[in-house]
Amino acid sequence: MKTKLVLLAVCVALLTMGATAKIKDGKAMTGNSLTEFGKYTIVNSDAPMVYQNKVLKTYDLTYENTSHPIRVGVLCEDKLKCKTFIVRTDEFEIEYACKNNVFGVKKIENRFQELPKGEMEMKLNKVSYYAQRVICQTKKSEDDLLGLIACYFPDLVNNEYQASF
Repeated sequence: MKTKLVLLAVCVALLTMGATAKIKDGKAMTGNSLTEFGKYTIVNSDAPMVYQNKVLKTYDLTYENTSHPIRVGVLCEDKLKCKTFIVRTDEFEIEYACKNNVFGVKKIENRFQELPKGEMEMKLNKVSYYAQRVICQTKKSEDDLLGLIACYFPDLVNNEYQASF
């Protein structure tokens, strides 16, 4: 447990130093997740997510040691400009959100859910989930939050299911 927390702290520190580019003008943001998934790349997606007939800003998150991209949809619903990030693959989905400038993971709300809840419970690493309930408590840019998601997301998936990514 302590090792994972230290690893996550190092990841956050490297994220602030290691993100090589912002996601603008078709450029990618890259960094190292410090997990078995390896280095990550985040780019604007050509296939956006749609929620309630609205096209969401969508990113493709890829890792060097996985075969399938992960899609991240960004939804901004409130006046405080807090954002909800829907993180989805064909086999796993989770939500990252902020509330009162506290950013962390939460189980996907029913309104966003596409996969069976029981299947998600089986694949979710509960220890990492509870450790990620509060990732940061200061306002961050969208790019910074995407980088945090890229670093923290791999730990949410139980080891026996990581091979399917």
